[in-house]
Amino acid sequence: MFRRMIIVASIGPLLCLLSLQTAAAADWSESQVARLPVGEKPVRLFNGRDLEGWEGHIGRYFTVEGGVIVGRNGDGNAPKSSTYLLTRGKYRNFRLIFESQLVTSEMHSGISLWGKVIEKDEGPYTYQGHLVMYPSGYGYYDLFRRNMLHHDTLGVARRAGAQHGWNRMEILAIGHRIRHVINGHLAADWSDPQPELCETGPIGLQLHSNTVAQDVRWRGLILTEDPRDQLVTAESFDTGLIVDGKPAESAMDADALAGISSRMQELAASGQMSGAVTLVARRGRVVHTGATGKADLASGRDMAPNTLFAIASMTKPVTAAAVAVLMDEGSVHLDDAVSRYIPAFADTKLAGGQKPKREITIRDCLTHTNGLVSDQKNQGTLAQTAELLAKSELAFEPGSKWQYGPGLSVAGRVVEVVSGKSFDQFLTERIFKPLEMHDTTFFPSDEQKGRIARLYQPAAGGAGLEPGSHWLFDLAPDTTPNPSGGLYSTAGDLVRFHQMVLNGGDLDGRRILTADAVRQLTAVQTGELSAGPTPGVSWGLGFSLIREPQGGADGFSPGSYGHGGAFGTQGWVDPQRQMITILLIARQGFAPDKSVDLRGELQRLAVAAVRD
Repeated sequence: MFRRMIIVASIGPLLCLLSLQTAAAADWSESQVARLPVGEKPVRLFNGRDLEGWEGHIGRYFTVEGGVIVGRNGDGNAPKSSTYLLTRGKYRNFRLIFESQLVTSEMHSGISLWGKVIEKDEGPYTYQGHLVMYPSGYGYYDLFRRNMLHHDTLGVARRAGAQHGWNRMEILAIGHRIRHVINGHLAADWSDPQPELCETGPIGLQLHSNTVAQDVRWRGLILTEDPRDQLVTAESFDTGLIVDGKPAESAMDADALAGISSRMQELAASGQMSGAVTLVARRGRVVHTGATGKADLASGRDMAPNTLFAIASMTKPVTAAAVAVLMDEGSVHLDDAVSRYIPAFADTKLAGGQKPKREITIRDCLTHTNGLVSDQKNQGTLAQTAELLAKSELAFEPGSKWQYGPGLSVAGRVVEVVSGKSFDQFLTERIFKPLEMHDTTFFPSDEQKGRIARLYQPAAGGAGLEPGSHWLFDLAPDTTPNPSGGLYSTAGDLVRFHQMVLNGGDLDGRRILTADAVRQLTAVQTGELSAGPTPGVSWGLGFSLIREPQGGADGFSPGSYGHGGAFGTQGWVDPQRQMITILLIARQGFAPDKSVDLRGELQRLAVAAVRD
C-alpha cells in the first residue's frame, strides 16, 4: 500500500505530519485506504500514541489507551454539558473513515462537524454545529441551534449498527449533504435545508453530558479533503424509502415539485389524458406524489395515489429481475440456450426454414435480440405461448439485431420451468411480497378492480376523450400471467421496485438481488447494435438504457435506466442524481403531432426541482 512513506498534507497550522510507521496499526480503517478514489490523499488524524493535533479536556475526559482514543466519565467526573475532543484543523468538504465503540451506557455519542467551538459549563470545548449521532438515537442534531433535524425513523441505522460493539463508519460531508455508512450500510443520506448553517469547522468526538458512566472509543480516523462524491465503504445503499420525506432534505425544491401537479392538471384539462399519478423520489425518500384528474370520467372517480394502472411493458424489468434471482442462485446463466429449459427451441428456424447459426439464449430473450416476432399476447397458458413462439420463424439471426418483441415472455416461461412455480407465484414470493408491493398483480381482486384507471383515447369527433379498449384490459377468468406486459400496479409499489434496483438489490433490509445482478440488469448488453425506438438508447436486461440523452430523454443523466408502457406509463431511475420518476396514465391513440410528451414533461419538471 503506502508502506513506510511519509504522508504529507496540510490540514491546519498545528497538525503535525504523520508517518505511516507511527500511524494506527493496520486495522479496518487503514485497509480502506486502498479503496479511496484516485487523487484522494489520506491524512491520519490520530497517530495511535497521543492526542497531538487535538484539543479538549485531555487527561480529564479524553485519553489514549492501547492505541485507542477513550472518552470516559463517571459519577465523580461528569461533564455538565457534552464535551468534545476537537481537531485543531478545520474542515468543510471531507471523508472520514473510522471505528467507534460505545462501551458503557445506552446513550449515544457522535461526530460533530460544520460548526464552531463555544464555551459552556465545561469551558471552551463545547460544540455548536452539526452532530452525526450513533449508535443509539441515530440521526443528525444541530447542537444549540435547531435541535434534532433527522431521525432514523425506519430503523435502518439500528439494524446496521451495534450498540456496544465496534462500528465501522464512513462520513462523507460535501456541500450541505451528509452521508453516513455504518458497517457497510448507508444508514442516512441527508441534505441540510439551511446550507448557510454548514460552515468550515473542527471535527469533534463527543462525550455526552451524562451522570451515568459512559465509555466511548475511537480508532482509525482517516480523513481526505475535497473527496470525490462517492462512498467507498458502502456495500448496501438501502436507506429505506421514507414516504413523507421532506424535499429540502433530498436537495429538492418543494415549490418546483408542486409544479408537477399543476402541469398535469393543465394537461388533463386540455384533453391530453383523463388524469395522472406522478411520483418523484430522491436519495431514498419520496419527495413528491401527485394525483390529478379523473380515473373514470363517466363516474367522476378521482385519481388517487393508490389508483391501479395497467403498466404494460413496464412488466419487462420485473420479469428480468425474476430471471436475475435465478441467476444469483446459479440455476440459470445468461448464455444458456433457451432449449435447455424449453426443448422446442432447439428446432426454431429462420424465415425460409434455415437453421440459425446459433440458438436463442436467455440473454437474447432479455435484450430483444432473439428474432422472435408477435404481438406479445399470450396464446393460452404461458407454457403454450412459449411452445408456439418456438415453432414460429425468426426474423433474424439471434444476437445480430435488436427488435422489440416477446422475448421476455419466453424468459418468464424459463422462470416457471426452473422454479417449478407459476410465474405469478414466483414473482409474489420472491419480489412482490418481500418488497411489500401489495398492489402489484396479474389478477386484480374485486377491490383492486374498483381502483383501476380506465383507458381513454381521443374522441372520434376530435374533441375530448372516449373510452378505449385493449386486450391487456380484458380481465377474463382465463387470463394468464404475461411476463411481457400483464401487470397492474400503483406508483407506491413501483417506486419500491425501482428503489430496490437503485440501492443495488435491497430495500428495507430485504435483499432481492445481488449487486452484481443489478449491475448486469442496468449495464449495456446490446453492444453497438442500434437498440430502442429513439437514438442514444441501448438495452440492458429488461431495461432500456440512456446512453446519450437527447430528444425527449435529454433530461436524463447518461446511464439512466427504466421502461415505459403502451398506455403512457413510465418508470425511470437516474443513478447520477439518485432520483426515480414514476408517471402513471392510461391513454392510447394520440397522433404524435397532437400529443404532448407527458413523460418528458415530468422529467423536465423533476430535474428543474433539483438543487444540487
